[in-house]
Amino acid sequence: MTICKLFVVSICFGAALFGAASVSRETTQAELVTAFGKSLSESERAAALRPLEDAERTTWQFVRGARPGLMLRDMDAETRLAALKVVASCLSASGREQWRLIQVNEAINGLAEAAAGITPPTFGDDLYSAILFTTPHERAFAFQFEGHHFVLNVAGADGIVTVTPAFTGAYPVAVASGADAGKRPLGAAVAVAFDLVNAFNDAQRKTAKILEGTPAEVLYGVGADSKAPDMRGVLRESMTDAQKQLVDKLLATHAGLLDETIASNQLKEWRTKFAGQLAFAFVGEANLAKPHYYRLTSPCFTIEYDCTNGDPNHVHCVWSDAHANFGGDALRAHLKNNHS
Repeated sequence: MTICKLFVVSICFGAALFGAASVSRETTQAELVTAFGKSLSESERAAALRPLEDAERTTWQFVRGARPGLMLRDMDAETRLAALKVVASCLSASGREQWRLIQVNEAINGLAEAAAGITPPTFGDDLYSAILFTTPHERAFAFQFEGHHFVLNVAGADGIVTVTPAFTGAYPVAVASGADAGKRPLGAAVAVAFDLVNAFNDAQRKTAKILEGTPAEVLYGVGADSKAPDMRGVLRESMTDAQKQLVDKLLATHAGLLDETIASNQLKEWRTKFAGQLAFAFVGEANLAKPHYYRLTSPCFTIEYDCTNGDPNHVHCVWSDAHANFGGDALRAHLKNNHS
């Protein structure tokens, strides 16, 4: 199957990320970020506004606990709505549903903490912070939205918006109670990954197994923002046509977390410069009840998924791109030219 046909197939899977380039939506993104900045009260500004050069812009974490920025729980109604609009604008419909289910999980865990008398709370659907790195009228911007199991690092410069590194997670892997009981916030992608592994022959499974055992955590997470991609695994070009369709579907499912235009921008270099080169690695068992880890790697980005902790009942997924993280080369050029 040619690369051009690959792009068409991917669109059929519901993530129209690989076709003709779309018109950039930085104007909309910038307007929403500006609206967030304007919504801030004097006390909120002290927590939420920082200059683009601030070191916190390239620092992130996905664990529970205290973090810098303005927390959702501490925002007034106008500011909270403005922050959530920025987040929603970065996500697709499926991405917004994943974010909603992550919040449902966090709220249930928070109620369990409260019942156990644990204070201060470490779980909750309002324990997410926002930081705007810019002034509301700056041409370039960065917006960090961070909390347990959900992190977006948004940046805009030179007409391109990126959202990387991005992180989602879930504990437990399925919502335990309520109207959403049984729903798995990150379940769609792993189902495709299992289909791909089950389509491999023995030699491919051996090549895909890049580690002797499942790692305790994602390897391209915090502190690995400039880590060179590791192309070990089964190369897409070596797969059968049926396997190629599955690996394309897997990538489309992950990229489908993001707004279509943002995802297309982030995949542009991979499409044009590297012609869709991709490797798939898998460690563990293709069984939801057993530890498992997989990775999609290109010369640009790395997408990782692990479910190796909590017997295993704890999922992490990260998208990291050394070329585009925190605005990448475009934002670095803006800082050099305008903030030196």
